[in-house]
Amino acid sequence: MTKNYYLLVLTLLTSLAITSCSDSTTYADELKTEQSLIKNYIKREHINVLSKMPTTWGPNDYVLTESGLYFHLDSIGDTAVSVETGNTVIPRYIQYTLGEPADTIRKWSSIEFPYPETFVYGDATGTFSCTAFQEAVSYMKNNESYAKLIVHSKIGFETNWTPATPIAYELKILIRK
Repeated sequence: MTKNYYLLVLTLLTSLAITSCSDSTTYADELKTEQSLIKNYIKREHINVLSKMPTTWGPNDYVLTESGLYFHLDSIGDTAVSVETGNTVIPRYIQYTLGEPADTIRKWSSIEFPYPETFVYGDATGTFSCTAFQEAVSYMKNNESYAKLIVHSKIGFETNWTPATPIAYELKILIRK
């Protein structure tokens, strides 16, 4: 009987030790990992981080905005059509991770669909909008403008909030008045 008692106690202690060890990471750890991914991506892609908007954009110039958005304007688009609060914006984008190698999560969305993905400029509550897209559109300003973004989780889409996942985008916008 003593052998069975010791075996039972040993089993309980072993199971207690196994369950008390946890591989889960904290949100603070996720944010540190996120910052590390962004830093490594910037270094790997030879990105030149600027503190203010340039008058002319170099091929790897990105502005780090106050919100933490990294923004690069590739094309100013059609200056005859500029975005105003309340306009419908149709985003077309490629979305990819910052790991090495980067994984493409999503290719261009299509405006040819009967119900394309849209959001209202000035309203970040919509399904296809986030703080980063709203801010990017404010810098892009024009129809058919094209930009590249590096977005940390706090200003990105809700699906990337937890675990904290930074995402890079190539974004083109169409504006419907």
